Amino acid sequence: MLSFYLCRGNETVASMLERINKEDTDGITYVCDEVNDHCFINDEKFVNADKIINYHNEYWAVHAVK
Repeated sequence: MLSFYLCRGNETVASMLERINKEDTDGITYVCDEVNDHCFINDEKFVNADKIINYHNEYWAVHAVK
């Protein structure tokens, strides 16, 4: 199931990714490249992401490390 994470206050894409990795209950590590994983609703990156980070109404696809 796709999960969305909304950055608040001083949070950035990088700090949100750090928080996702720290708080994941299954021990899964996730990655997100701030340049290449920038995406738009319904594009291929968005649809295939494990999680989505929303930062200032823009989206980044987050993927589990395999």
